[in-house]
Amino acid sequence: MPPVSRAASNEQDAPLSQTVRRWLKFVVGLVVAAVFLWLLARGSELAALRAAFAQLSVPTMLLALGFAGAGHGVRIVRWWRLLRVLEPRLRLGACVRPFFCGFAINNVLPFRAGDAFRALAFQDELRSPAMRVVGTLVIERVVDVIVVSSIFFVGLLALPAGALPRGIVIAVGALAALGLVALLAAALALPWLQTVLRRVAEGLSGARSAQWATRQGLHLASALQLVRSGRGMLALANLSVVVWACEGASFVTVAVALGVAEPLLGPWLALGVGTLSTTLPLAPGHVGTFDYFVAQGLVAYGAPLATATAFALAVHALWVPYTVAGLLLYWVRGTGARRRG
Repeated sequence: MPPVSRAASNEQDAPLSQTVRRWLKFVVGLVVAAVFLWLLARGSELAALRAAFAQLSVPTMLLALGFAGAGHGVRIVRWWRLLRVLEPRLRLGACVRPFFCGFAINNVLPFRAGDAFRALAFQDELRSPAMRVVGTLVIERVVDVIVVSSIFFVGLLALPAGALPRGIVIAVGALAALGLVALLAAALALPWLQTVLRRVAEGLSGARSAQWATRQGLHLASALQLVRSGRGMLALANLSVVVWACEGASFVTVAVALGVAEPLLGPWLALGVGTLSTTLPLAPGHVGTFDYFVAQGLVAYGAPLATATAFALAVHALWVPYTVAGLLLYWVRGTGARRRG
């Protein structure tokens, strides 16, 4: 029997190592979720938590769900406007399924796997190569960080110094500054980068892998080029404000139902700190991390821990119907494609 070559052995081991890495990431995500859920629950009494949940009604949650849905609708329009600049024939309806499928996978798997899936799996529907889609998602994320950071600092206005841990305030300020620097750097450096990549592509006529990598870089740069349009960025910023206004309305609705003493700024601070915690996408669906920081935002305004915990879990539950919808959209279209095949 001939010996197995080292190259063949490496090829056989590659799928195994990839599987191990995937499971390791998933386990790490579950551990992170468990730690933050424990931190959230350790000071809450079960009876007080039940009493807080009892104040929520079906009409209230449906209203909050409607506000969250409106926010998703504006997100789809916002993303479509970005993609349409580079592909004018793209229809708004073509963005709905990729958006909800990506949202659903982000809420099931850690490390924002849904964003990668959205870029790779829907290139035909979106009439865009994967790296162009990635570029639009990067722009959205950076603008969101800046807008949500602004909401966070507005939410701090009525708080005395030290009401929220200083480390959180510093981290949010650093994120906002990083987002602004990233936009400025992209606007200034992209023309130079595109010129370099085109020259590299011309000089690598015989190297297919290098040409492929260069093309991907050019696709990404073509999307990031959108940050150089003042009118386009202003429209994007306005839509982002509407997105987070809808999201904030869902938070306020739940807070009012729970009888939160500070329903004006408290929920907005919770929205800011909870959303920014998702920039570290370790836990599947941000379970634990999102809930813990949302609760901290409400506690800073004097809400009892049980009320803040119920609030955090309730606003997180608003993600569930849209996650299920995204999974159904993926499953129904996938089933139809298999039947046609």
